[in-house]
Amino acid sequence: MTIKSHMKGDVAMNEVRNNILVDEWRIIEKEFDLENNVKNETIFAIANGYIGMRGTFEEGLDKKYSIEGNYINGFYEIHDIKYGEKAYAFPEIGQTMLNVFNPKVIKIKVDDEEFNMMNADILEYERILDLREAVLKRRVVWRTKSGKELEINFERLASFTIKNSAAIRVKIKPINFDGKINVDSLLDADVKNLTAEDDPRVGSGITGRAFEIEKKVIDENYYEIYASTKKSRLKLICSITEDVKNCIILNRKELNDDLKVGFSYEIEAEKGKEFELIKYIVYVNSREYNENDIIKNKEEIIKQVLEYGYDRLREEQIKYVKEFWNRADVEIEGDDFLQQGLRFNIFHILQSTGKDGLTNIGAKGLTGEGYEGHYFWDTEMYIIPLFTYTMPFIARKLLEYRYNTLDKARERAREMSHKNGALYAWRTINGEECSAYFLASTAQYHINADIAYAIKRYYEATDDVDFILNYGAEILFETARIFVDLGHYVEGKGFCLDGVTGPDEYTAMVNNNAYTNIMAKEHLSFAYEIAKMLKDKYIEKYEALKQKINLNDNELDEWIRAADNMYIPYDEKLKIHPQDDTFLNKKIWDFENTPKDKYPLLLHYHPLVIYRHQVCKQADWVLALFLHSEKFSKEQKKRDYDYYERVTTHDSSLSPCIFSIVACDIGYKDKAYDYFMRTARMDLDDHHGNTKDGIHAANMAGSWMGIVFGFGGFRVYKEKIKFNPIIPDKWKKYSFRVNCKGRLIKVEVEKNLVRLSLLEGEDIKVDVYDNPIILSKNKDVEVIKVQM
Repeated sequence: MTIKSHMKGDVAMNEVRNNILVDEWRIIEKEFDLENNVKNETIFAIANGYIGMRGTFEEGLDKKYSIEGNYINGFYEIHDIKYGEKAYAFPEIGQTMLNVFNPKVIKIKVDDEEFNMMNADILEYERILDLREAVLKRRVVWRTKSGKELEINFERLASFTIKNSAAIRVKIKPINFDGKINVDSLLDADVKNLTAEDDPRVGSGITGRAFEIEKKVIDENYYEIYASTKKSRLKLICSITEDVKNCIILNRKELNDDLKVGFSYEIEAEKGKEFELIKYIVYVNSREYNENDIIKNKEEIIKQVLEYGYDRLREEQIKYVKEFWNRADVEIEGDDFLQQGLRFNIFHILQSTGKDGLTNIGAKGLTGEGYEGHYFWDTEMYIIPLFTYTMPFIARKLLEYRYNTLDKARERAREMSHKNGALYAWRTINGEECSAYFLASTAQYHINADIAYAIKRYYEATDDVDFILNYGAEILFETARIFVDLGHYVEGKGFCLDGVTGPDEYTAMVNNNAYTNIMAKEHLSFAYEIAKMLKDKYIEKYEALKQKINLNDNELDEWIRAADNMYIPYDEKLKIHPQDDTFLNKKIWDFENTPKDKYPLLLHYHPLVIYRHQVCKQADWVLALFLHSEKFSKEQKKRDYDYYERVTTHDSSLSPCIFSIVACDIGYKDKAYDYFMRTARMDLDDHHGNTKDGIHAANMAGSWMGIVFGFGGFRVYKEKIKFNPIIPDKWKKYSFRVNCKGRLIKVEVEKNLVRLSLLEGEDIKVDVYDNPIILSKNKDVEVIKVQM
């Protein structure tokens, strides 16, 4: 295989890291890298929150070097969970996001020689993911064995404006010959999911094909496959409409076998004249449309897509992404390497997140099959903050997903012997718990409080009373009931929560996990405040909700009493908050004599071995120090941070960003920078060695949090907006924007200056270094930086 790279303009001068050119707005692969291709299929994935397409090549590659993947958010198959020993209320059914039919297949032949990157003579090559356009591009100049040369340009997008649609355009130009070119374009249903491996983070319990094909249709310019999943009986339709332009079609044949359908074109090509094939792709499924309406909706979507055409789809894509960057962009001056990583992370969060109230965001987004496409607490603690303060309508849709699975949470609460209330699943797609390991799943009761915390922050930022009245209050009340039922009063302590697991998955089934307790305290207080607000201002809504969930006014008193008496562990000798009642009694893990190749610990030690030690997989109490920063003095936060930093492995990708944020808060600027740098390019540089399985979505959003909440010191406490910026020594300047209380505020931070601008909204008061400032449109405010 011969590959020569001919880059144009400033691209050729940019630094190359891991075969990716360092560019502020683009992810550029200048040479085809076979050994790293599976990882790069994740990097170059395209999605819109509903459809996800791994960055595989249209012509395909040997399976040794490629994982073909196309996904529909929230579309899943079920499988039986097998236990060696099963106990009551263990989940019986697992769910796996399916690898669905592959619509990308385009095979190009000249003189019976088929184009393929594995063995072709490639004269020029580049692949670009453009973050300002949300379009994936690939340009290849191919020379056949007979010396014929072709320029081939692929483009691919998943539409943000028509969520059920995607499109692929390929332009082909003979450079030095006239003659026939054959193009086969297919929809391939010969797809399977990865099966479970030794790594519990990868693979599923589904073997073989998950679909039963009901029918295939092929007509003048379109083809489609109707299918149902074998067990969940969900229906999926994928339709493709094709348009071939600027050429003479000598012959067109239908391709139709058991698992594939499409067309084969024989083109009369002219030297120097470019022709193109466009594939308009539409997916619909029975989770979003009932069976009676699914075909009607599919036809309406296809009609809309064809009315738009490729050029308008592309224009609307760019317009949508431009508006997003106007609100979410983070700029770093003086470090293109870091700038690229941040924008790449923020972009992947945008394209991986469901925006319809029916879907959420999986831990790997829509880029791979790690964690089976399941939704976790990652959404509320890491993803929603980004949208709350940039595009709050998306944050609301993510919270509406929790409302739409509230009945499943009620069912889970009954299974867990709670007579009323709702207990959300730890990992799920449709709302049902599908984690087989209860110590690190069902026991994490803090998920209820995490959801309540996200609702609280969303409400404080948006004043969205409509959401509270129609969705939020019901979630808050039903989930608050669980903590009152779970807890009990202990003399000399207060209200205690036993038998829970906090965020740290290396410490399981403890009494009084400090993070869980402080989050439950906040949850119960907020639920009480919202109930009081409804009683005072929206009595009809309150009475209707009371009747719907059979709420007794006495329960409100129980909530505030439990909150006021919540036990938060504290060690008077060390002057720190123990992670739980017994954490400090355990021996500290022997970090000094643990080889580097034994990390992550979960892959090399039995859980019991880990549970017997003081060792943390990720931020636990340190996360509480960030979320409840205003409740603790800087000195207290330093003592807690110093202690837990020594015993934390950061085996979880969720951890470094939190340690960075708290380090900013307590003045550990160098540590803050070091931890932040571990988050900014985790996937681009494959720090964990598993980017091939999909992005680390929570970490990606965490890098945005690291700038805004960490270095920017942004906090919202009820009606007060605060900024406390610092700047790393290596940066010249950075800036970010936050949308809060109907205002869009830009913050620019230099070495000795902070500049704030109100871009949208009415005048507002904010605090900078605890000094009150009034912001007005078209009037920048500069603050001399007095704090480092």
